[in-house]
Amino acid sequence: MEDVMKGVPRLHPDAGVQRVGDRVLAVGPDDTLHTFEDEGGEVSAVAERILELVDGRRTLGEIVAALCEEFEVEPEVCREDTVAFVRLLVDKKVLVLGP
Repeated sequence: MEDVMKGVPRLHPDAGVQRVGDRVLAVGPDDTLHTFEDEGGEVSAVAERILELVDGRRTLGEIVAALCEEFEVEPEVCREDTVAFVRLLVDKKVLVLGP
């Protein structure tokens, strides 16, 4: 887990992320549109904040630290959920994770 926390997530070169109204939308290289909702179908403020924090400079660990400061969440839960979310977006080719 420590190695992945040192990784720097970046937008995939063939993807785009943009805020449209009150939503963050992402499009991968296959033109699939991704929206970010919680279990209740409401906009996920945490998922959208993760995408806002992905700037190609911050490590995953720094993003987790920022989320822990901004939201009431246990650090281990935040770490696990953030890593899972970033990996999902890497699989969907919205993000890449590198050194």
